[in-house]
Amino acid sequence: MLIPIVSWHYPSRRLLISVACFSLMSACATAGPTPSSAPTPSLASISIVAAGDIACAGSGNRGSPHNCDQAGTAALIRALDPIAILELGDAQYENGSLSDFRSVYALSWGAYLSKTFPAPGNHEYLTPGAAGYFAYFGSRAPASYYSFNLGAWHLISLDSECSHIGGCAAGSAEERWLRADLAANAGKCTLAYWHEPRWTNGEHSDAIQMAVIWDDLVASHAALVLSGHNHDYERYAPMDANGKVSPGGVREFVVGTGGRNQYAISKPPL
Repeated sequence: MLIPIVSWHYPSRRLLISVACFSLMSACATAGPTPSSAPTPSLASISIVAAGDIACAGSGNRGSPHNCDQAGTAALIRALDPIAILELGDAQYENGSLSDFRSVYALSWGAYLSKTFPAPGNHEYLTPGAAGYFAYFGSRAPASYYSFNLGAWHLISLDSECSHIGGCAAGSAEERWLRADLAANAGKCTLAYWHEPRWTNGEHSDAIQMAVIWDDLVASHAALVLSGHNHDYERYAPMDANGKVSPGGVREFVVGTGGRNQYAISKPPL
């Protein structure tokens, strides 16, 4: 089923995020000046699309549990004409092979490769070292985790497949890198994204391996976290390090609606 893509607007820093199903208006609590190193101009609004769990062979076979409608969601991207696309992992089923990326993903979302900032998912790592993912995205995926600026916003792509990168716990390479990146960009509006959601009411359970990463983002007053993995849409109120609603917490969206078949939600998100 094709999931409509709509918008979130953070007016204080003019960031427009296009994801699935609902709209939200809020202000970034950590607004700062536009970084002079930002690769894009300071625009009246910055429009981005974000989703994960996207492409598989056999599109159009509506009776198949593995049906994907990556062409339909790619058409929504074309209509929105965003400045950037955040790919939230599991871009290509089943194994993230380079041949599948080239023959399937490339024919839909691949049209926007030059705008895409990806994050790896568990299906990418079914090819050892996520070799297909890194070969296909090339310079668009400079490392397992990286960051960049869009206007006044600082965006961080992280890797939630912790067993493949030496862990994500306190003191791990990724966690040390994240703390340094957050310190270097203190005071900016921050959006982080990865594949497996820290908090979720979907088919897959909370990604406890990302607990320290989440805690670091809460401590640094990040504004948003986006993830996929569960093939659903979930929107949460700002949450603290314990997953409790808190005005000083981080708001999370689960956006596994990029094209793959949809999952049920066990209970409404916060």
